[in-house]
Amino acid sequence: MELLSEMNLLADMEHVTDVKEIGKYGVMGTPALVINGKVMSVGKVPAKEKIKEWLSELV
Repeated sequence: MELLSEMNLLADMEHVTDVKEIGKYGVMGTPALVINGKVMSVGKVPAKEKIKEWLSELV
């Protein structure tokens, strides 16, 4: 949320813990980050700058 505020972006965020819901994305490990239905990262927390880069590509 902090990064979204810094970038002046509005977005819905959801913390998903349901294994079936996670499986819909083909994710086999956590943590995972999905942006607009696309798996961006699995098995690690990406660097803030990397997330910022991904979000900037969407704006």
